[in-house]
Amino acid sequence: MPRRLADAYISLIESKGLRDLAAARNASSSPVGGLTQEATDEHLAQSFDGSVARALLAVLDPKSEVSSTSNSFLRATAGNSACITDAPCGAGAATLAFLCALAELREANVLPRLPLKVAIVGGEISQPAAAYARHLIDAIKPALLAQAISVEHTIIPWDVTCPISTTDLITCAVQNSQGSSGKLLVVANFSGFLESHGNRAEAMPQLQELFRYASGENSFAVWIEPRMKKVLNENGLFRSFFKPFSKIWKKYVSKDAGSLDDQSVFTSEASFERPLFSQTTAAVRLAVMPIDLQRSRS
Repeated sequence: MPRRLADAYISLIESKGLRDLAAARNASSSPVGGLTQEATDEHLAQSFDGSVARALLAVLDPKSEVSSTSNSFLRATAGNSACITDAPCGAGAATLAFLCALAELREANVLPRLPLKVAIVGGEISQPAAAYARHLIDAIKPALLAQAISVEHTIIPWDVTCPISTTDLITCAVQNSQGSSGKLLVVANFSGFLESHGNRAEAMPQLQELFRYASGENSFAVWIEPRMKKVLNENGLFRSFFKPFSKIWKKYVSKDAGSLDDQSVFTSEASFERPLFSQTTAAVRLAVMPIDLQRSRS
C-alpha cells in the first residue's frame, strides 16, 4: 500500500479500535461490507487492504498482464484535470489506491509532476462506508497536493437498483466533469452485492446507463473484481454486462480504440504486505475489464 495511504488507514483503524478485528482475518475471511456500521467495520478491518492491493495491481501491472487497464488509468489523467466517478466507492479503496500510486510515481520521477485537478464523484449505498471514504480522502489530500494533485470530492447516496438514484448520481457526475480533460469511471468490488445478494438483473439497466453517460472524448472505464468463477464464467458478471452493452455501444466506439470485440477481461495475481502487520502477506487475485468509452467522431 502506498505509504501515505497506509498511514491514513492505520490511523483510522487505531482510532476506531479495529486492530483486533483486523488480526482475526483468516483465509476464509472475505467480508463484502453492508449497510450497518458493524458490516462496514468488518470490511474496513479485513478487506480494505486487499481491495487497495487489487486496484494497485490493475494500475501498476508488474507482470505486464493488464496493460490496457493501466493505460486507461493513466490516459484519463494525462491532462490538467480529470473527473473520477467511483461507484460504488465503498471506503474509497480503488480511487485512493490509484491517486496515491500516481503521487508516488511522481515523487520517484517516473511520471511528470504537472498540475492535475481531480474531481471525485462517489456513489455509495452504505453511509458508514461513505463516511470512511470522505475521511481517508481528506487524510491523503496533503500528500497528493505535494505532488501537484489537488482533489475535491462529492459522495452521494446511490442505490444501483433504483433508476432515480442512478439519475442523481449521473447528474452529479456530469456537473462535476464540466471542463475536465479526462473522465474515468471506476466500478470495483461489486460482485458481492450483484451476484451473492442476487441484485444483478435489477441493477444492470442502471449500470449500462451509467457507462453510457460516462462516455465521451478521452473517457475510460475500469471494472475491477476479485478473480472468481461468478465474475468470469460464461454466465458470470462481466459477460452478462458486456454482451448487451456491446450491442448498444458498437457503432459509437472510437475508431482509435479498435474493434469493440478487442475489449477483453484480464486477470493477474500477486501477494501484498498487509500494512497493519509488517512481514505478513496475503494473496490478491484480480479480474478486470477496461472499456474505452471514447465516442466515434464520424
